[in-house]
Amino acid sequence: MKRLFSNKPFSTLSHTFYLLLFTFYLSPLTAQETGYRIEVGIDAYESEQVYLGFRRADKVYSKDTTAIADGKYVFEGEEALPPGIYLILMPPDNKFLEFVVTKEEQHFSFTTKAPSFYKNMKFNGSEENRLLHDYQSFMNEQVALSRKIEAQIKNEKDENKKKKLTIQKAIVSKGVKAHQTKTVNDHPGTYVSKLVAAFQKPEIPEAPVNADGTSDEHFAFKYYKAHYWDGFDLSDEIFVNTPYLKQKIDRYLDKLTIQTPDSMIVAVNYILEKAAQNDKVFRYSLPYLLNKFYKPTIMGMDEVYVHISDKYYKSGKADWASKESLKKITDDAFMIRGVLVGKQAPDIKVQLFDHSIEQFTTNLISPYDVDAEFTIVFLWKPGCGHCKAMTAELIPFYEEWKDKGVEIFSISSANHMDAENAIKDIKDKGMPWIVTADLFTRARAMQNYYGISLPKLYVLDKNKIIIANRVGVPQLPDIINDYRKNEESEK
Repeated sequence: MKRLFSNKPFSTLSHTFYLLLFTFYLSPLTAQETGYRIEVGIDAYESEQVYLGFRRADKVYSKDTTAIADGKYVFEGEEALPPGIYLILMPPDNKFLEFVVTKEEQHFSFTTKAPSFYKNMKFNGSEENRLLHDYQSFMNEQVALSRKIEAQIKNEKDENKKKKLTIQKAIVSKGVKAHQTKTVNDHPGTYVSKLVAAFQKPEIPEAPVNADGTSDEHFAFKYYKAHYWDGFDLSDEIFVNTPYLKQKIDRYLDKLTIQTPDSMIVAVNYILEKAAQNDKVFRYSLPYLLNKFYKPTIMGMDEVYVHISDKYYKSGKADWASKESLKKITDDAFMIRGVLVGKQAPDIKVQLFDHSIEQFTTNLISPYDVDAEFTIVFLWKPGCGHCKAMTAELIPFYEEWKDKGVEIFSISSANHMDAENAIKDIKDKGMPWIVTADLFTRARAMQNYYGISLPKLYVLDKNKIIIANRVGVPQLPDIINDYRKNEESEK
């Protein structure tokens, strides 16, 4: 797929008005024709060509292009379009019109005219698009009204008037909620109904009272999380080609799940078990989650990547993956497994660099030979700009911490043919710590320490347990200090 252009995910407003932001339109439920045909008429707009694109997560990809003929743009093909959010991209300003294609609605038309393209959209043969357009128009009005009241509340000095305005805002909110409920109930099975239901917050009951008169202060959160997926139909593939499946997954994992590997693994399994109800949803969700944890933003979460690789790829559940992709995924998981936080660091014997003679020797040394409270393993590559920059950061850190229980054990990725380049970098940068290399790959150092991308840092405690992986130099003091505090508190 060729990406046409990117679009950031819509921001979240209060849940009452969340669905305003879904600026797209739906398609019909009655078409029996094969393939697809979408006819578009745009008054007061002149362009020889327009483009058909579709959304997936926070990106837009191109699908088709067509030239104007008899004052209309027609997109058609022999194979049905995958359901989801589509758009007409209008050059040269890249304005666009959104709509939804369902399995049942693949043949319809719509017209509009400049400059108010959205307001002037009229659909023919697409009841779902008409329903959603009506719903969005209502939501536009209500959000505008709510924002107006909010501005009045902010500027109002009289407390009595402010209270009245607050009541007005609550009435608007209540009306919106009632309209959403009516939309779901009056149009069951339609995309607009599923969309509204997908983002309605669950009604949270009163927390149960314990025998001692207290109540669980975390009840509301736990109830919300337990019912978070109630309205979202993970068995419907139409959400794959929208931003909303990704948004829903990200919120569940990033905001509602405890940020530890064990909790995250449970949450990931929960999502994938539901997604497995539909092959298309599963094929989207599994690679998305794998990539999300390949380079996690929170340290230690790469354990989730290993879990996904083992449970879903190595086991054969991702039967669509090519042999090359499968090998890459499982090989990465194999190497990551050896350097997970909380695991014993790999014990490897590598060649020591002698600073006095400025050469690598035949003497072998391991991180386990370092007698220090903390050992920082630094992987680097000769000639690597990022590695040189990290070396420059590490030198002042080392000068400050070398007498505070910290030693740096650096491992160059250089082989015997690249040794001179490594020596040049060592001398140029004045590396003052322990420097080593696996010149003949006998220790498989880069594999054991997952040196696929460099530079890379690991922090080991006195027992050579990995307490931090893939971190930056600025994080090192906090990691060490926090570890010491935790050690003290546990005594």
